[in-house]
Amino acid sequence: MRERTGYTNWFWSLLLILLTMQACVEPFELETGTENKLLVVDGIITDQNRPDQNKVTLSWTAPFNGEDRTVLTQPVYGAVVMVRDAQNNTMQLTESEYGVYVLSEREFKAEAGKSYTLYIRLPDGREYESRPELLMPVPAIQSINYEFKEFINVVKNADEALVEKRTVGFEVKVQVQDPEEQDNYYRWDTEGVFEYFSAIEETDSTKKPLPSLCWSNMGSINTKAATSDDRLVSGRLFEHAVVVVPADIPTKYRIKIRQYSISPDAFEFWRLFNEQQSSVGSIFDPPPAQIKGNLYSKTNPEEQVIGYFGASSLTESYIVIPRYLHAPFPGIPYEVPQGDCRYIGLYPNVTDVRPEGF
Repeated sequence: MRERTGYTNWFWSLLLILLTMQACVEPFELETGTENKLLVVDGIITDQNRPDQNKVTLSWTAPFNGEDRTVLTQPVYGAVVMVRDAQNNTMQLTESEYGVYVLSEREFKAEAGKSYTLYIRLPDGREYESRPELLMPVPAIQSINYEFKEFINVVKNADEALVEKRTVGFEVKVQVQDPEEQDNYYRWDTEGVFEYFSAIEETDSTKKPLPSLCWSNMGSINTKAATSDDRLVSGRLFEHAVVVVPADIPTKYRIKIRQYSISPDAFEFWRLFNEQQSSVGSIFDPPPAQIKGNLYSKTNPEEQVIGYFGASSLTESYIVIPRYLHAPFPGIPYEVPQGDCRYIGLYPNVTDVRPEGF
């Protein structure tokens, strides 16, 4: 039981690090069971010349702090980060902030059908590398649909007992025409943007009115990695659930879905990742599987490296969900906040500039 608990703690460390990598420095309650720092790598190269989709994030897992029960992920500064193809052509990534290394538009040379390897050299001279990843083409998203529904999840309550938790939300699905005569593996990520209103007191009519309609960009709202293979749908049109949009505010919600091609190894990595994530700690759970990424230390073969470097083609589309058609939602009724919608401080990444789709 102690061995299983230790592995479970390690897994949740990996889970929280990868799903919150954009935050870079993020405290969370967890015991890792180790005093050694581990290098965490979250990276991708795509066939799109976009720095936001060609980047590598590096961080350390800091030792467990027994006093305040927190573990910190610390960004890695000053590293040399490169991606190279099978012909040894290199693409240099530039450090931006918080341990994030991006591929500039002028350095971009990636294309479908080629294999790519990530290389990292830390300021102390330690070197790391990934196994080669083949960048496969990806089909277009045919359509995006949603369904308002109730969800029943099994969770632990304050007494550690397993109980049912009922929620409502909008399950969003993509339709994809799978290509024939080849094995295909998919991953999806999302970007959520919603509108909200505020109540503005009347002011002098000669002054410009304060904004009362704003939008908040929530970034990715996936709580787990959305992946699929074509084992059962090869060559056919299929539908796959990607994410659940929250039913909280009765306003429009734009969900943008990015669809990636991934390698068989990447699919297996995320499959095991999701399998462990769905565990609720009962005796009926499958035994923990060793989740291995595609990164290793060239300096010390015994050193463990967390994460995965992927190469993917990318396509994207979006849908706007009129959530107000399904309101009121369960729970405390929503109250319109007071004041300038740009500065009420309730939501992240706020703008009063109307985004595409609204």
